[in-house]
Amino acid sequence: MSHSSSTHGSSKIQSNSCDTQFKLSRMKWLLNRPLLLIILMVHQSQADEDLVVAPSPDDDGEDLVVQDKNDYDMYNNTQINVCGNVADGVYLPYVGNCSKYIECENNTIKEVGSCMDLAKDNSQICDPTKPCELGYDPVLQVCTYMEKVQCLPTCESYRLSSFCYDNTCTKYVLCYYGKPVLRQCHDGLQYNNETDRCDFPEYVDCVANDCSATFQPEDIIYLGSKASCSKYFVCSNGHPWEQECAPGLAYNPSCKCCDFAENVNCRINSAARNILPYSRTPLRRADIKCPLMGTHFFPHKSRRDAYYYCVEGRGVTLDCTPGLYFDPKVEECRMPEFVGV
Repeated sequence: MSHSSSTHGSSKIQSNSCDTQFKLSRMKWLLNRPLLLIILMVHQSQADEDLVVAPSPDDDGEDLVVQDKNDYDMYNNTQINVCGNVADGVYLPYVGNCSKYIECENNTIKEVGSCMDLAKDNSQICDPTKPCELGYDPVLQVCTYMEKVQCLPTCESYRLSSFCYDNTCTKYVLCYYGKPVLRQCHDGLQYNNETDRCDFPEYVDCVANDCSATFQPEDIIYLGSKASCSKYFVCSNGHPWEQECAPGLAYNPSCKCCDFAENVNCRINSAARNILPYSRTPLRRADIKCPLMGTHFFPHKSRRDAYYYCVEGRGVTLDCTPGLYFDPKVEECRMPEFVGV
């Protein structure tokens, strides 16, 4: 037994030594060809990231025959209206271009504008003889200098990620393999940025819908937090501004002010809410063969609470929040009683 182990170990050392010699020889050869080395390094970097989240388009799996959606446009989408439930006069950011903005009117896109176009029409904004770059700030809802703008995240990475779409609690952007896709929660559910999916509103402290839908430039609206008795929001110009009462005080909706806790009927169990298992489930490759073109959402083969997301031949399995089922009709997780309705 001892002899067998020694022989196996010697063979392994020799094998590793040969591998090392080969790799060193290959590296010397590549160092004499810097352009090829750079190309290989870029390719390997992309491949390493790809392995984390996405299978190869050639992976085995169940074939799916569907109509390709390679012309997907999140702003011209019949499935989800980006201006839905957005009051007139509210401007939305443009994903992928921080200098653009969207003007909504009657729940439709009135115009896709550009801050740089505004600058061209007004020399007081930018001196035409000097470099000037403007961006749209979705928080302040103004065009300003780019270094002061709070731009939306981008979808440049190959990895799966998501972020809330401004002025709404229900819409969010799902990023995968560099493709932004607009998503929307249904049935009163809201986007939870802690889990990258739709969740029950009591677990999501978002009031942006209420602020945006009741937008009036001259109005100031106060809304209590769903997560903390001492926190509230001041809605101005359609945007919620988070506020915190002093220690020992709680927000009182009757007077729209901070008050002594004994005068406020607040039943939020902050401790119980904060220990909820907020976690992003590990990414799993889809066990189907995704279409080579377009973006697609498919029901899971054996689970009602999961689904497949495919982008140009690469796919992952995504889970719904516990208690929700995937609805192929709206391509999103929702309450079981509304699935298929």
